Amino acid sequence: MSCDGHGKSHISVGPSGGQNGARWDDGVFCTVRQVVINHGAAIDSIQIEYDKRGCSVWSNKHGGSGGTNTDKVKMDYPDEFLISISGHYGSVVECGPVLVRSLTIESNRKRYGPFGFQQGAQFSFPITGGKVVGFHGRSSCYLDSIGVYLKPLLQRNPSINVTSSQNYVSNGVTEKTKCYDTVLGVREEADNIFAPSKVTGQAYGNQVFGEVEIKDKMVFAAQTGKGSSNNKRAVSHGPWGGNGGMLFDDGVYTGVREIYVTRYGGITSIKACYDLNGQAIWGNKNGGSGGIRLDKMTLDYPSEVLTHITGYYGSTIFRGPTVVKSLTFHTNKRRYGPFGEEQGISFSSGSKDGVIAGFHGRKGWFIDGIGVHVLEGRASLSRPSSDTFNMNDLRICEGVPWVVKGPAPCGPGPWGGDGGKHWDDGVFSGVRKIILTKGEAIFSLQIEYDRNGQSNWSVKHGGSSDGSSHIIKFEYPHEVLTHLSGYYGSLPGDGCTKVIKSLTFYSNRGKYGPYGEETGTFFASSKTDGKMVGFHGRSGCYLDAIGVHMQNWNGERGPIKMMLNKIFT
Repeated sequence: MSCDGHGKSHISVGPSGGQNGARWDDGVFCTVRQVVINHGAAIDSIQIEYDKRGCSVWSNKHGGSGGTNTDKVKMDYPDEFLISISGHYGSVVECGPVLVRSLTIESNRKRYGPFGFQQGAQFSFPITGGKVVGFHGRSSCYLDSIGVYLKPLLQRNPSINVTSSQNYVSNGVTEKTKCYDTVLGVREEADNIFAPSKVTGQAYGNQVFGEVEIKDKMVFAAQTGKGSSNNKRAVSHGPWGGNGGMLFDDGVYTGVREIYVTRYGGITSIKACYDLNGQAIWGNKNGGSGGIRLDKMTLDYPSEVLTHITGYYGSTIFRGPTVVKSLTFHTNKRRYGPFGEEQGISFSSGSKDGVIAGFHGRKGWFIDGIGVHVLEGRASLSRPSSDTFNMNDLRICEGVPWVVKGPAPCGPGPWGGDGGKHWDDGVFSGVRKIILTKGEAIFSLQIEYDRNGQSNWSVKHGGSSDGSSHIIKFEYPHEVLTHLSGYYGSLPGDGCTKVIKSLTFYSNRGKYGPYGEETGTFFASSKTDGKMVGFHGRSGCYLDAIGVHMQNWNGERGPIKMMLNKIFT
């Protein structure tokens, strides 16, 4: 389905939540007009009013008839539209089924919610320059899981300017070599191919775009500050393997950060942590739970990217179903694997010039088949022409769908427990503000970062909004975070679960805290000559663990040497 002002392509993200209930899929529409949510201890049901070329279309009610509260989120159609959803999922009772516990809906104008209980593992489907045009998931008496269809926002025949003195590509034909601080993609509607367009000179809103004077074409603008790669089309390859099981598709992201593979006779499951414009997003665990061997691969993203996969598929028993038996992951730096037995029929995803940005395939007790979504292009770095290195020299170049972010992460941690779900905000220019909620432990943490003068808020890491909230505001850029310390320990009545109990922040101008009870095990980041540029850790109902990304500047060219060593070695 296509709507005026929007392209024909879309991506599917999720679902996040449990595996029970029947699968449902509303499909893709032009936009969302209204969302009706019934909730109590969990999200009981959800029903959506879509827009289809000016006509109202209501979905079925996904879920049961329970719920003590009903909330209606009505968009100011057509000017207001959904850009992201987030929430929590987990069990209401011990050993019970995993359900969606809470939902928060964000439009281009405001945030609605949270609805339900903010307990369990967090999920988020953030959008950059796009909107939600459909929902899918699983439901029974409750909403078991939820996912979304996303579509980039496009404009016809824009005439906007940007500062640029470089050369350009027109209609897909290279006139001169050029790098962009911001990439503009021009899509031919006939073949869905993107090519950068001519740029000249001014900012538009919070982003920088190029002057485009093209008729009867679509224009997609991608912000490159977070490593956006959506200016290039994603090409799907595969799946290779058998025809058993059910289809799965994690969707298309910017790249891959981590991969977990379990195996026993064959590949039983695969789970990937993706990057979406600088945000870490975990995909679903696809496959069964019978694996006895777990292999973890952590890529040095974004300087290390997954380029292609190889493997073997065949039967695990005589005349048994065909499944994936072995996988090997290849990056621009090294090879991981093989994982599993290299027996049967071999396969390869082919080209080494692209960046794998998503997995799809078929799953059951094993991974029956696997395929990849590839962003076509190749890696490159605009290198300085003199001894003076400028951070702005790290750009996205034509034919390159991703950017190396700077500075490279080199921070310790995380410290704390191993509960909750892993998160990583990535690397920014600095920290502007921290919002901390505490009680018997640190409930949650949310950070306002700075990226080249622009404000970037993280999602809230943690659970309950109860307790006391504290806002820590730094006089950025003159005041920067230099290190932190704190304590982690057990919760009252729960000797097994370790969470962050206290945090203290130190800047080049003073000390903030301590926030929380200083009991348990002490930890501290090293007092290096540098600044904090990002956080990572684990969170669920509490802030389970925390770590930092540091930019060091020991000596006049400390951060420059650190980055170049990270990139070129």
